[in-house]
Amino acid sequence: MNMWNARVLPSFVEQYLEKKTMKKITGLAFALSLVSTVAFAGAGHNHDNSPSPDVSLASTFVDENVSVIMGVGGFAGGNVAVSAGPDGLLMVDDFLPGFAQKLETALVDLKTCQTCGNLEYLINTHWHFDHAGNNEHFGGAAVLIAHDAVRPLLSSPQDLKAFNLKLPAKNRDGLPDITFAQQSSVYFNGEEIELTHFPQSHTSGDISAYFKKSNIVHLGDLYFNHMFPFVDLQNGGNVKGMIKSIEAAIKQYPADAKIIPGHGALSNMDELKTYLGMLKATTKVVEAGKNKGLSLEQIQKQGLDKKWQSWAWKFVSVETWIALVYGSL
Repeated sequence: MNMWNARVLPSFVEQYLEKKTMKKITGLAFALSLVSTVAFAGAGHNHDNSPSPDVSLASTFVDENVSVIMGVGGFAGGNVAVSAGPDGLLMVDDFLPGFAQKLETALVDLKTCQTCGNLEYLINTHWHFDHAGNNEHFGGAAVLIAHDAVRPLLSSPQDLKAFNLKLPAKNRDGLPDITFAQQSSVYFNGEEIELTHFPQSHTSGDISAYFKKSNIVHLGDLYFNHMFPFVDLQNGGNVKGMIKSIEAAIKQYPADAKIIPGHGALSNMDELKTYLGMLKATTKVVEAGKNKGLSLEQIQKQGLDKKWQSWAWKFVSVETWIALVYGSL
């Protein structure tokens, strides 16, 4: 089987919109309504699947065996980790739909040794389209691994209300071949890649991938480096659960571990602890307001401490983050 099998991907048009005028909606529905919209055109139409030419991919060696690939000049999706060595290539996540060809090129460039083989394993940290968008392109040639919760979501149509996005079911090549409940391992390129499930966090099926010998951990969307995270309340995500997961990750991994976040720059344990501090402090503010009987809009008007303002970004504003926390309580 060839390393790359060309397939027709669902059409995807990336379009982050400015925050909409807030409406008087409470609870989960309000939280979902605040998230920036991503436009999606369904499969079966002759649209251009190419990403914006302004968005490129850049590879960085985290150590001699493990690299990270990130989007440059725009949004390509979640960060991708790659192990390249004599056993071949192992990849963690695969960007938004439409980035398959650019990702192929990046993977070929990472095959720095003549004995490096083809893509053998593809690991999804969770089911979202910006991390599993090219599963169907790569999954036919590689063994696809994910948490138990991921396959049911990918194998059936999904209406991701937070994005106003309807996702079709993936075909057989886009579905996990191996799933697990709590923990699993892949032994590849001379090291163990330990996979651990962190429940009720960003989604219901988040996993980390820890390259033990290299001492590098990909935390997926458990971790947005210096950004308010998106939490998929519709599909098992919860801010309080995310706090527990980050606390567990800090205990589980060495203090000197190199950390690949789902979004943002390469990181370390000190920065992860700062992220945990933000999660706890902002949740405490929202929870205190809710316990006093304040409405979501009142808490949003009250806002957060100035030191957290820099954590807002186009996708998750301060108001949106407050709504996501409020919907988690």
